[in-house]
Amino acid sequence: MDKKNTGIGLALLFAAFVLIFYTAPERPPESPATAPANPPAQTQPGQPDGQATTPAPVTPAATQSIAIPQNGPGVLEEIGTHLDERVQSIENGLVTARFTNYGGAIQEIVLKDFETSRDDDSPYIMNHNRAGPALEITGLAGLDKAEPYQLVQPSSDANTVEFRKVVGEQFQVTRRYTINPDLENEKAYLIRHELEFRNLTDTPLNVGDFSLNAGTVAPSGPQDVQLLTFGYLDGEDTKFLSLGKFDGGVIPFFKSEPRDYISENRNVDWVTLKNQFFITILKPDTPGVGFFAQPIRFPDAANGTRPQRGMTGSMKVDSFNLAPQDTHTFGFDYYIGPKEYNRVSRVGPQTEEAMQFGFFGAISKLLLTMMNGFNGIVDNYGVAIILLTLAIKIVFLPINLMSSRSMKRMGKLSEPMKTINEKFADNPQKKQQLMMEMYKLNKVNPVAGCLPILIQIPIFFGLFYMLRSAAELRLAEFLWIPDLSMQEGIFTLPFHIPLMGDQFNILPFIYLISLVIQMGMMPTPSVDNAQVKMMKFMPYIFFPVIYAFASGLVLYWTVNNIFTIGQQWMINRKKDDSEIILPPALKKAMDGGKKKKRKK
Repeated sequence: MDKKNTGIGLALLFAAFVLIFYTAPERPPESPATAPANPPAQTQPGQPDGQATTPAPVTPAATQSIAIPQNGPGVLEEIGTHLDERVQSIENGLVTARFTNYGGAIQEIVLKDFETSRDDDSPYIMNHNRAGPALEITGLAGLDKAEPYQLVQPSSDANTVEFRKVVGEQFQVTRRYTINPDLENEKAYLIRHELEFRNLTDTPLNVGDFSLNAGTVAPSGPQDVQLLTFGYLDGEDTKFLSLGKFDGGVIPFFKSEPRDYISENRNVDWVTLKNQFFITILKPDTPGVGFFAQPIRFPDAANGTRPQRGMTGSMKVDSFNLAPQDTHTFGFDYYIGPKEYNRVSRVGPQTEEAMQFGFFGAISKLLLTMMNGFNGIVDNYGVAIILLTLAIKIVFLPINLMSSRSMKRMGKLSEPMKTINEKFADNPQKKQQLMMEMYKLNKVNPVAGCLPILIQIPIFFGLFYMLRSAAELRLAEFLWIPDLSMQEGIFTLPFHIPLMGDQFNILPFIYLISLVIQMGMMPTPSVDNAQVKMMKFMPYIFFPVIYAFASGLVLYWTVNNIFTIGQQWMINRKKDDSEIILPPALKKAMDGGKKKKRKK
């Protein structure tokens, strides 16, 4: 294959970059309108949209409607409003879980091994700014975050906390939380929750359906436009709702009306909330019967350039009956921590899909495992990425060598190919026949030049989806790079460049230089001047797109280019003394042309 086909492949790859990696910026949230004096009936989470219900009288065992903001996204909870609030903490070496007696739920989770940001080395706290406590019960009167529970005095088990609440002298609710003390266990970030209902009467009771909050995720990075999502497994497929879903989408003719929340009644094996680096997963022992998701407005970014939104969501649990003096216990596994594949994948069936690696998920998982393996040896993720690049080059070395040799040999065929184009310009069928014969006689595979590009596409996308959200790379330093999961951001430019942003990065320039050198060393089998020029300009076309990528990904591509330069240098040094074999018909045409010149 000549450079025409190679150019087409690169052009398609470039188009894919722009289409997948860059979406329209978030629309600023509208100012909340004044709430009506007589608010309309509220829709309950899990109830199909458009079906409203009038709030029923408050009865202890009846499911109540949940107030949902009528205008704009949800709002953050005002912290510190209860003077008699009691907070109980349990911890292991990785997390500190803080529980509030209001709602008897999780106030926040402190991740000891993760810093807040480049400029703040205090521990990262999940659910700190929140719509409500994580695992808050909503839908049952007397059990939500407005209601105080009794904190049962800590038992001999330092890893357990327990709350109790009696509702209307009819039933008692006990909420028990246990954290795993084993740091070597993949479930060190997992909280086990047991929710027990006990009938205190001598008559049967019906406890209506209710919802359990899965937490609130805050924005954490520039990829949150795509990666800050609510997801769920419905027994077969995993589906995700991004912030753009609530805005109605960004593609013309496919846009829908903006929505303040999304809820459905359906089978739910688990629900998840995540941002670029951190995740919550709520998995019940028995599948839920619906979900609710809603965007939450957060304070603007420090530079004031973009409004910020997070998200909250919950899982709906079906109603049930309690016999006199009987108890019913629900069990839940709740993961709240970093998006580390080894941990997330062990929460439950198909929870690895919550990582949202995309179509090339299998490749992403393999590359992540390899990178973490190399990091275990060298203890530096920058060096681990270099070793990963080298390993990939070694694996595909035979294909790359075959492609380079084929392209080099095709370069020797450029003059005969030019003759074929000139002599048989008016006979396309004959021209194609002679070209195929040339390839066959000289043992050249015209498709070989495309193989490395075709191989690089799934590798690149696998790496992109893996590196852009790998919690392992967050704040990982390498040389001058402070965070391999982000742009270098050496300093902020006084202006904004389309696609490239306003951060000054060094590594993309090194990438550009390496790509220009690499393209210059490649053989030039094409005789079409336009194609040759296109190939020369291709590095400069890619540069603005690559510039804004995470530095870990740019590091991979730069090192890959450097290895390819060394490989091509060795191939170019090796002389190809084999003679070109011409098809008989082409020899005859060329000899005929020489005879005509002699007669003249």
